[in-house]
Amino acid sequence: MPRELRLLWVTPNLPRRGVSAARERFWALLARLATRHRVTLLAFVDPEDAGAADAVLPPGLAAVHRIAKTPYAPDDPWALLPQTVAGGFADPALRDAIAARLAADAFDLVQYEYSEMGNLMPPSPVPTILTVHQIAFAQEGPLWRALGRPPRFGAVLLHRYLRELDFELRAVAAADHVIAMSPEDAARLRRFRPGLALSVSPVGVDCAEFRPSPVRGTPTTDLLFVGNFGHPPNADAVRFLVRDVLPRMARSVTLRVLGRDAERAVGGLAQQGRVEVLGSVADLRPHLATARVVVAPVRFGTGMRGKVLEALAMARPLVTTTIGAEGLGAESWKHLAIADGGADVAGAAQRLLDDPALALRLGNAGRQLVQERFDWDAVAAGHDAIYERVLAQPPRGARPDAGTAAPIGSLRGWAAIGAGFGLLAARGVAWHLRRLRAA
Repeated sequence: MPRELRLLWVTPNLPRRGVSAARERFWALLARLATRHRVTLLAFVDPEDAGAADAVLPPGLAAVHRIAKTPYAPDDPWALLPQTVAGGFADPALRDAIAARLAADAFDLVQYEYSEMGNLMPPSPVPTILTVHQIAFAQEGPLWRALGRPPRFGAVLLHRYLRELDFELRAVAAADHVIAMSPEDAARLRRFRPGLALSVSPVGVDCAEFRPSPVRGTPTTDLLFVGNFGHPPNADAVRFLVRDVLPRMARSVTLRVLGRDAERAVGGLAQQGRVEVLGSVADLRPHLATARVVVAPVRFGTGMRGKVLEALAMARPLVTTTIGAEGLGAESWKHLAIADGGADVAGAAQRLLDDPALALRLGNAGRQLVQERFDWDAVAAGHDAIYERVLAQPPRGARPDAGTAAPIGSLRGWAAIGAGFGLLAARGVAWHLRRLRAA
């Protein structure tokens, strides 16, 4: 039994089930950690969460503090802040609220969720952990290729890449310890920060809740896609399925699309008798149980995908991409099918539809993989080991500031943005030189 610790968790939203993989992770881990530690939750509450303030929070928390997020436009004329940071993690009042909580209570550790929190971490009297759910700078190239953007937009891509690279590498250096979702993400960070104190804690699934149906119903669809459509890779994956995969199938198949905001994001792709867009459902499991094959052809993004784990936990045959399989340590055609490109995804899905015995073998092997490595109980136990490792580290002393405030100056408009681009380019060269020296 691990010793009881006093933990402060700072999350960008309220932990809520059935909304997104990140919030599901907050909820699942906090519910388990609170059984053996004194956990205080400080959660930012945006307008969406404010309407669900009565949502069921993880049981057993020692205290919950809701901090309202109000509209705030940072003074960032040099355009150094990534859009996600400027849009919700730049208000100094949020940083002050965290500092006040750290001053008011005694904690052993403070854990921040999302790399954007690097902009809000005040000096801490206790060790600080930063959990990186997505690495934005690693997504820009795959995103550009997936969307087929013409070369004339290259300057926009380069600017976004440089500011995300600079911000995220500064953010992880400002924490005492970093948690990445997958070994692949850990390697991406260590290429630039080889000495980074870092652990891997994957996305998980409740294998008791998501398990094979004892009596499988009559299949109601051939292919099933599930995702939160507030996350851009999911809308892209559905467009890819409809435009590049389904036309290559050897016979006509049906596709069902489920997930939050699906109607808004991809409702226009619905086709009578072929593509069904249902949006959110109260219980995903019956849809998984009656789908012949689950598909997740995501073409950009980092981290791990909760819906992939839920499908595998229910022993469903799965087709995904190399990116979609990151973090699983799975073997193609042993635990699932990995395919990239429209023709290959279509061929893999068709093979599973035509060979029920193969689909059954893959589904069972995928279930076994998830039970062994990704059940939430095991993931939470891994956090206990991470906490002990962090507390055993010697104090680091002063840490660099993760912020990227513009230098003092009167430049505005395109002149300021140009100056910011130059500054980011210089920093980007320095980051890449450091990477080459470490290679």
